[in-house]
This record gives sequence, C-alpha cells and structure tokens, in this order.
Amino acid sequence: MFNLSVNNRSRFKTIITYNLLAYKMKTITFTVSKGGVGKSLITANVGAALAENGNKVILVEGDPNHPLQLILNVELTPKDVMLDEVVKRDLKTEKAVYPTNINNLSLIPSGASLQSYFDIDPMKFAKKITNLEADFVFIDTPFPLGKAAFLSLGICEYFVPILTEDEFVLCVESAIDTIRLGKYYLKCIPIGFILNRIKTDEKFNQNFVKDLEDLLEIQCITKIEEDPKISKSYGGAGTEKAFLAYQRLRQSEFAKKMDEIANHLLRELPKPEKKDVAKFLQEIIK
Repeated sequence: MFNLSVNNRSRFKTIITYNLLAYKMKTITFTVSKGGVGKSLITANVGAALAENGNKVILVEGDPNHPLQLILNVELTPKDVMLDEVVKRDLKTEKAVYPTNINNLSLIPSGASLQSYFDIDPMKFAKKITNLEADFVFIDTPFPLGKAAFLSLGICEYFVPILTEDEFVLCVESAIDTIRLGKYYLKCIPIGFILNRIKTDEKFNQNFVKDLEDLLEIQCITKIEEDPKISKSYGGAGTEKAFLAYQRLRQSEFAKKMDEIANHLLRELPKPEKKDVAKFLQEIIK
C-alpha cells in the first residue's frame, strides 16, 4: 500500500502545489498599434523586475531590429538557434532560449518578424510559445503591428496598452483600436494601460487620468515621467551601448515604476478567456 509519512506528505503536497502553480503561466504583451511608445523598453525592464523577485520570465522578441537583444546585452552568432528555426524544423523551444545577466530572465530571439510566422507556421508558433515553462512570458511586438497583432494578442492572455504624451491623440486612437481588436475579437484581456514619457505632469493630473480611464474602460497602472537617462538606455548613434535601466539605475524613479507594474501583474488577474490558444488561432485565421 502507498503510505506517506508526515514529512513526506508535506513534501508531496508542496510538489503538487508547485506543479499546479506551474500551469498558471501568464502570457502578456505590452502593445499598441503605434511605434515609439517604449514597448520593448518596458517589456525588458518589467521582465527584469519580475525576475529579480524570483519569477521565471521569458521574453519573446518579435521585432527584427532586435531591441531586446540590445537592451539585455545578449550577443548571438549566426550559428545560434532562433525561434523561426525552431518552428521550421520542429525543434525543442529550449534550443532558442538564452540566459541574460539577470537571474530567472531569459530571451527567445525570433530571427524573423512576428508577422513572418503566418508564412512559416502560425499554429506551430503558438504551440511552441504556450508550451513554455515560466511564470511569465512576454511577447514583444514590432511596428507597424499589422498582422503581428493576431499572433501577439491571439496567443497572449493579457495585454497592456502604452500611451505617450507625444502624439497623444494618435496614441489614444491606437489604444482604442488595439483594445477593440484584443478584447472583443482575439479574447485578450486588457489589464490596464501605462502612460509613458510624460513631460508635463500638470496636464496629466488625476482628473485627466480618470477621464482617460473612463474612455478606455481600464485603469491606469502607472505614469512614467520623461527621463533623458532612460532614453539613453536604448543606445544608438552617438551614445553608449544600450543597457537595462532597471539594473543600472536601480534607485531611479523609473525602476520604482517598473516594480509598480510588476506588482500589478503579480496580482490575481481575470480568468483567461482562451482555453486552447492554437485551436482558437486556427479558427481566427482560417
């Protein structure tokens, strides 16, 4: 007869609890159908904030310009396996998972733009992503969003629109369009929005933010003020190499905002609306 001692019962219960929690992976994308809002920057830094608090986080890079590789200082060679090769050759996804210098934070470089997977094999792409083992999986999206929206929002359970003060009206229009597509068509739940790179704090006061929450029908997670030091973390011509702001500027207000977003994602979120992502996608794109 199978018999467990008190200590073994406790250990067995711990193992069962851990395995049940393992199935509660949260798939999220920070997105809006507009470029230059800081999607990749926030993806990398929130991922780092979650990872430093003991969560296993995997970032999926869907931008052919490789912003996450630059920010996270992940240097790859042409011989390294990327996600497009994993999908084409039906390899184990782990072959394309690369560590970063942050414990618990890994990167999957795509090797192709997100929309390219429609030509490669969108169903297999979805299965490779949803079969990952992590607490959080973030899918970074390129601009223009276009067909990539159907994969990022179609695969992810949740999304967070990002708006900036620059071209604010266009940002709001893009957020509304993205929320309509995600929430009502792709069954991806918006769990709040982020105001990023705010220059005139007095304009974005409490009443203004409340009106915006009423318009978008989701809460504002946080408001991030413009900071030239953070802008430099992108790297680029005439500047130093890109860097992870959360790590290098740990005591900054920006890092505190990343912790704030991470804490929001750690809360109990609404129950996902998609039970079988691959099947759902197949019905959408057939």
